[in-house]
Amino acid sequence: MKAVAITANPDPESLTLAVGNAFLNGAAEGGALTDLIDLYAEGFDPTYTMEDRLHYSEQGPLPQDVAALQDRIADADVLTFVFPMYWFGMPAMMKGFFDRVLCRRFAYHADGTEGALAGKKVRLLILCGGREDDFRRNGVNDAVETQICQRTLTDYCAITDIEKMYIDGLGNGEDADEESAQDIRQRLVHVSLMGRQLALEGGSGEDGARG
Repeated sequence: MKAVAITANPDPESLTLAVGNAFLNGAAEGGALTDLIDLYAEGFDPTYTMEDRLHYSEQGPLPQDVAALQDRIADADVLTFVFPMYWFGMPAMMKGFFDRVLCRRFAYHADGTEGALAGKKVRLLILCGGREDDFRRNGVNDAVETQICQRTLTDYCAITDIEKMYIDGLGNGEDADEESAQDIRQRLVHVSLMGRQLALEGGSGEDGARG
């Protein structure tokens, strides 16, 4: 069983990266092989270029940086996307990963044939200053559910085992105190246990809940 976490935060000491590592540490404890794709640390370019466009229209080869990342996620059983919410959606770095790496003839095919991600498990760990309850009331959660979970991952990539976790109510670091630090520690433990449980369950699956 292999678990891959993809993170998007420029700060090497960010909570985003800590969450991604916590998930993978838990998965490793459960016996999984793990791989961390820290998009900033690896210098990923999120810009969709003419080279990407030519590949999309079958007029050119797949960009080499994209091919390398596809190789790292193709054999994963679990993909975990970890990112802060910017303006009620994913940041540009993560959006670029979706745009460039989850492309036609890899993640999906124009004729409806399933791609390389079909049947995998996906976990979305979304860090945010707002509250999950508010997102569920004001339509933000519906947008995430529709755009990322349903249309992108299920309808195009044939992934049905998808769960979201909002790591919500986060401060900007200036108002940190022992209570908030303890809350963060507890959340990291929860994420680690999530990774461990998935590893113990093992394998890809078609059935699953959506959070």
